[in-house]
Amino acid sequence: MTAADSTEVENCSNGDVFCSTLTVERPTTEDPSPTNTGGSLNYCSSYYLQPDGSYNVDVCDANGNYIQTLNLQPSRPRPQPTQSTVIASAMGALNPPAPTIHTSPAYRSGLLVQTPTWLWLPPSYWRTYSTTIVVWGYVVTIFATPTMVRWKMGNGDSVTCIGPGTPWVPGLGNAFSTCKYTYRHSSDGASGDRYRITATVTFAGSFTTVGLGGMRGPLGAVTRSASVYAPVAEIQGLVV
Repeated sequence: MTAADSTEVENCSNGDVFCSTLTVERPTTEDPSPTNTGGSLNYCSSYYLQPDGSYNVDVCDANGNYIQTLNLQPSRPRPQPTQSTVIASAMGALNPPAPTIHTSPAYRSGLLVQTPTWLWLPPSYWRTYSTTIVVWGYVVTIFATPTMVRWKMGNGDSVTCIGPGTPWVPGLGNAFSTCKYTYRHSSDGASGDRYRITATVTFAGSFTTVGLGGMRGPLGAVTRSASVYAPVAEIQGLVV
């Protein structure tokens, strides 16, 4: 399709062939290329995909000075990716952040045997993450929603919790914890006399598209992990 007639381009004379021949070619599934057959104007190097599949092309003069932006339709239809192609691209972009571990007692200060250790992640972490990518020129939005977290306690035991856990605040009893673990033995003899605590969060992925007939669906699960090290000590009795 042609870009515009001369009345739509500022500072463009009626006899300028460029005024009626600027197009956006899309011969491959890669980025489009603006083309023209001559004239005193040029397209700038940037062009921007729009949700309807058109492109905004910046038009410049012979010296590269910006004049205005034209909205153009591709001269060739865009090929449509298959759902498997979209899913493969989406999975590669599904990248939620790693968690931040909290415990009470604080793991840096040391934990105690026979004393419940509260385990949690920040409440703000437990949310749906989203990002947008472009696959063959089509906009794909990807979502990652946490579903559970598995805590490996460093001694061979593990705890699976549905949700981030409850942050400890002074005055809360152990019954209020939604995710906790009690060590039965100290970390003496472990590497560095500490246990490695690892939290692994499982995310359920999904995607939606623009301009692909409403293509949407689930993605495979992804996990993100973080680890800390904690000494675990026996409670020492006082002899009098």
